[in-house]
Amino acid sequence: MEKDTKDNNKILGMNRVLFLSIVILLCVLSICFGIYAQFFYKYSKTDPFLFGLGRRQAQNDEEIKRLKNEFNSIFTNDVECNGEYTYNCIDENKDIVYTSKQTTDEKENYSVDINIPKININSDTAKKINEEINSVFKEKLDNVIKNGSQKTIYNINYKAYVNGDLLSLIIKSTLKEGNNNQTVIIKTYNYNLANNEIASFKEVLDAKGIDRGEVQADIDDELKSLNKSDEELKAQTNYDIKLRDLDSDMYDVDNVDNFIVSTNGYLYVIFAYGNQELTSKHDIIIFK
Repeated sequence: MEKDTKDNNKILGMNRVLFLSIVILLCVLSICFGIYAQFFYKYSKTDPFLFGLGRRQAQNDEEIKRLKNEFNSIFTNDVECNGEYTYNCIDENKDIVYTSKQTTDEKENYSVDINIPKININSDTAKKINEEINSVFKEKLDNVIKNGSQKTIYNINYKAYVNGDLLSLIIKSTLKEGNNNQTVIIKTYNYNLANNEIASFKEVLDAKGIDRGEVQADIDDELKSLNKSDEELKAQTNYDIKLRDLDSDMYDVDNVDNFIVSTNGYLYVIFAYGNQELTSKHDIIIFK
């Protein structure tokens, strides 16, 4: 009996050593796993357990960040098309959107680099859009050239995208008059080629299968984050930074009318504050 007890103690003792070794090894592996997941795994925020479930979202986030950074470079005064489309054109020798007014000039009191687009579609809707474009952009150009009394820098560029039956046109102007703040105006026009009508934001969301509630939540979260960053910068630097009125109706998803769909399928929502006041501030929120 005494021999059996010693043998059992010996075996149990070995098991305890093995058990403790395994526990220590698991603890070390867990610590290594945690360090890698937190500091080295680039999808850690969307896939904390390394299951691979959040990789696509993280990749989308990275792509959206890149698109935001490259926003100002999209204005190349041309059209990008995704697939076939048909329309009733005015001039068969020109594209669906083309530069109707191009001017580069510099005088003592102004410097202008202008590319004003025109929609080449024979319809009442296209005619109204073209009239508005001239009213907003061309008339300002004429005023700068004819009546400018202080040094003025004025630039206009655009970009158009065609996705199936949707034509998206975005126009950006930058204006610096004397000592006034630089003003950036960003206007968009979305045209349904199938029925020759303006395409609403709701129609585009429905066509892309995007839930309006999710869009509203993303808009709210994004703007709160941007406003918080501006508040912190304002407190640290004492700069005169204009904060957003987050209760404004302009941020309501039902009131969004400044948007485009690019040929890579991304939906851009643009809140351009320079459309109403003298500022270059604008927010861009992008959805896949």
